[in-house]
Amino acid sequence: MVNLYFHTNDPSKRKAVQWFAKHDIALTQRNIEKEPLSAAEIQQLLTISLNGTDDLVSQRSRETKALKIDPDQMTLNELTAAIQKSPHILKNPIIFSENKLITGFDKEKMGLFISKQQRRIELKRLLQSFATPSPQAKPA
Repeated sequence: MVNLYFHTNDPSKRKAVQWFAKHDIALTQRNIEKEPLSAAEIQQLLTISLNGTDDLVSQRSRETKALKIDPDQMTLNELTAAIQKSPHILKNPIIFSENKLITGFDKEKMGLFISKQQRRIELKRLLQSFATPSPQAKPA
């Protein structure tokens, strides 16, 4: 199961939802403004992110700048409290499964959520399309 946490319905979030629908991948969406994250959920996200706070906290967001948040200078409890109080300091959207996490929408990274079996099927179809002669090609 893939989860998508978001705080604004921006183009990245909408593209991600469309991408998952196109690839028939089950997706659970959650607006973290309306349903704030628990401390345990924030810690889970930090655990599965490869680069910790760098993957999750948006250094460019107005809220992060206004609150003068520097994740590197905060304790885990302080950061967790800040995220719960102001979810806009997080990147949008946050897409994750059991052990994979990406933020934002990047088509190349989205393939991470396609199963190996599905990738093999798609590769086989692609290779078959190259092997099948086109009906317009005429022998010389």
